[in-house]
Amino acid sequence: MTESLFFIFILIASSIGFIVSMILLFGQSISTLGSKLLAGILLSMVITASGNSLALTDFYLQYPHYFKIFNWVTFCIGPLTYLYIRTVLNQSYRLFKKDLLLFIPALSYQIHRLSYDLLPIQEKLILVKRAIENRIEFVNEPEGLLPPGWIAIYRVTVLLVSIIAAFYLLINWHKKIYTQGLQIERNKQIYQFLWVAITLLFSGTIIVFVFTFIQVFSGYFMARLIVFSVALEIILICAYLFAQPKILYGMIGWIQLNEPIRSIENSTSNSTPVDEESEDDVSYISYHNGKNILTSIENHFLQNHPFTTIGYCLSDLSREINVPAYLVSAVINQEFDKNFNEFINDARIQYISTMRENDENFDKYSIEYIGTSLGFGSRTSFITAVKKRTGLLPKEYLASMSAQKA
Repeated sequence: MTESLFFIFILIASSIGFIVSMILLFGQSISTLGSKLLAGILLSMVITASGNSLALTDFYLQYPHYFKIFNWVTFCIGPLTYLYIRTVLNQSYRLFKKDLLLFIPALSYQIHRLSYDLLPIQEKLILVKRAIENRIEFVNEPEGLLPPGWIAIYRVTVLLVSIIAAFYLLINWHKKIYTQGLQIERNKQIYQFLWVAITLLFSGTIIVFVFTFIQVFSGYFMARLIVFSVALEIILICAYLFAQPKILYGMIGWIQLNEPIRSIENSTSNSTPVDEESEDDVSYISYHNGKNILTSIENHFLQNHPFTTIGYCLSDLSREINVPAYLVSAVINQEFDKNFNEFINDARIQYISTMRENDENFDKYSIEYIGTSLGFGSRTSFITAVKKRTGLLPKEYLASMSAQKA
């Protein structure tokens, strides 16, 4: 592959990864911790691939201050991957302060490159020219505090240790995901995606590990293959997400319990969390907290019917029951396998029977009026919601209700 084709491939892969990561961060009604961490992984890989590919251009010769300024990000891929796997499996909504320790290698790299950052621009330019002309020096990074080659080995070691730790988590959670009687299809799909993602990263890590040692000890330039493998991983992960977008909702049910349950409503009252820690000491929604949030939602819906307000959104419900939006969203996702909009529309359709019972003039109302009264913003959205849930058009569905009543 010529340098121009290689650069184009990296540019395409990086663009795809960047767009997907932005969607994960900002393109959803509410971004979960898992989606944020996955966005972080993709962004780190995008910066790694595109940053290294800039060495094929004159960018660093024109802006020597930015030479390898991105390299600290490569130390984040491993820790972010481990945290992502742990977050999805534990159904976590927050990280712990001690998790910052995982990013010490990234900080140590910044300390390593201080000797370069403090150089005058003329000396920086000399080092950049030398690295561009001799690609082995580009890889060995002799411009830092550590001896040449050490940073490359340090980087791949951090990545490999993080990936192995993530593998360990996946293996330990296999039994819960495939517990007899709790084999939820969505959970298995998510678990399979985690294996696909970690396998891709592990394969790439092994390639990087081998190629790094070849570069450091034999002097044979392998960086292009390393960057190519990173770009390929970006494309494959993004393709999987496009094929199975619903996996971003997270695990269904309450699998963090000692004896996992599919639904709070179907569980016995003596179900207990994994441990006896307080809510402040855990990173997930415990069974008891989830049950309280669910009860608050159900009571509020039963008494006030807030979903009949056009434009009713997650922040409205969060404010009304005094529960943070991310917790409300997490409970709905885990308990009902739905996002907020699906959950609200289901409540609206179920409320039709209540409207009919409470209003003797109900049968005289038009489809538009009924839809608006239920909280739908348009006739089309009402028809779509009814059709999706009943397989019938609103007129047919209302007629069937009349026939049942008769």
